[in-house]
Amino acid sequence: MPNLPKIPIEWKWILATVVSTVIVVLLLGVVYFPGIPDPMPVHWNAAGEADAFQEKSLGGFLFNILMGPVILILSMLGAEAMISMQSAYITGPGGAKTPNEAHRTWHGYKSCLKHLGWFMFALNLCIMILLLRTYTANPGRWELPFFLVVTFALCGVLMFEMVKDQKTVEKKYPKAPGEKGKTWGILYNDPEDKRILVDTGSGTNFTFNIGQPAGKFWAVLLFIVIPLGLVVWVTIRAFS
Repeated sequence: MPNLPKIPIEWKWILATVVSTVIVVLLLGVVYFPGIPDPMPVHWNAAGEADAFQEKSLGGFLFNILMGPVILILSMLGAEAMISMQSAYITGPGGAKTPNEAHRTWHGYKSCLKHLGWFMFALNLCIMILLLRTYTANPGRWELPFFLVVTFALCGVLMFEMVKDQKTVEKKYPKAPGEKGKTWGILYNDPEDKRILVDTGSGTNFTFNIGQPAGKFWAVLLFIVIPLGLVVWVTIRAFS
């Protein structure tokens, strides 16, 4: 088995996310907080209209605007730390069974870390822009649906880039003959395999087997129906 090194955390994206958050929070706190009415808005509906208020205070204001970014940054740090830690045990007990599988898994983890960084940074940036628009302008009804579409587009780019990396790695470290042709993007397609969830063997954990009706149902529901339904629902609420 190959001696694969532990993959380091992509600190540059974590630091960029923290710095961009601090800049926006300082801008909101120093420049715009004094002009916020009392009581101040703390929640908005799908149309961008304030529908909940509380007594104006700097602590309450900071809590309201930092809650989302802090959760996202902690999730980002936790996910990257977990992937980095897991990359050190690819060839250990319960890990890869062949050298090629070990290489595919290692490169899969590396791809996850590389793309997770910019994805979470961009997602946090969308949140901060929405906060800026909410407190410094009169947000239009189209803005929340627009940012939802941007979020789903970012998810699409993330999946595209990871699938592209996966295909490149599989050319260099091919799967066994019996496993070739069973992947369909990030999904798995084998009607003879009765499993609904299968291990990808490429560092991206489990995926749906669309060769089975139940696997196809869940893949369509999670990747198409729910995202489109959410955009449509928010758009209807925003313009109703």
